[in-house]
Amino acid sequence: MKNISSRLWILGLAVTIFSCQNFDRPELVLVSDDDPSFNGPLQRLWAFEGVATDSIWGSRGVATGVSYVDGISGKAYQGSSTGQIEYASAGKLATMESFTIAFWMNTAKHDGGAQSVFMLPNTEDFWGNTFMIIEGNNTKSDSMLVKFNFAGNWITFDGTKNANGLNKWPNAYGKWKHVAYTYDGTTSKFAAYVDGKKLPLAESVTNIMKDKAPFGPLKMTNASKFVLGGFQQHIGIKAPADAWMLHYTGKLDQFRVYTKALTDAEIAEIFTKKM
Repeated sequence: MKNISSRLWILGLAVTIFSCQNFDRPELVLVSDDDPSFNGPLQRLWAFEGVATDSIWGSRGVATGVSYVDGISGKAYQGSSTGQIEYASAGKLATMESFTIAFWMNTAKHDGGAQSVFMLPNTEDFWGNTFMIIEGNNTKSDSMLVKFNFAGNWITFDGTKNANGLNKWPNAYGKWKHVAYTYDGTTSKFAAYVDGKKLPLAESVTNIMKDKAPFGPLKMTNASKFVLGGFQQHIGIKAPADAWMLHYTGKLDQFRVYTKALTDAEIAEIFTKKM
């Protein structure tokens, strides 16, 4: 570990200074710049074992309107009409050029607007850098209308005639479903998975283009903070929230963010092992 002696001396000095003063102080986290556990592709893991802490970096979120219930593995996040967890830093998610976002979800139908499952905000734009939303459903259908967005690219599972295989997700409510989506900046390819299986999407969907050329590595713009269960407007970025912007009221478990595109086999393993 580099410069460990100087880091320990600084830590000791900080403890001495703070111990003499009676005020709240921010979390102090020392991270070695050569520690593989922090520099690996898995950059965020929320297991929701009764706390809002990320298991990789130890980042503590500010939870509002959130409770913890039985999940797919241990406990799980339970959202509400005001439920969200705000994290002060985007960390390395702000510079990721590829990604995998994978998690377990269990939600009921909702009426009205769109619920945001998560969002990596963009402080200078109405829309965040990447997010997933679930549209309201007041019909008898059990199919879910889901939208992904990353770096301005919309992937909308709405079942329209020209949707290139982007059908609504059938039988998606009231049960645990594993969701994953990936983008590979080296190949400019997108993929989506439900319950460990890659969805059969047309190349016009999977091949992400810009100006008739491959999109290439992602460039997140003005990335700041991270929110589970809400839109960026709910945490004061481009606020206030419009009336149609709703908090996610369902359950979440084992929420993972990687800074690379996982393979089909790796996604299947996460699903099989309930990771």
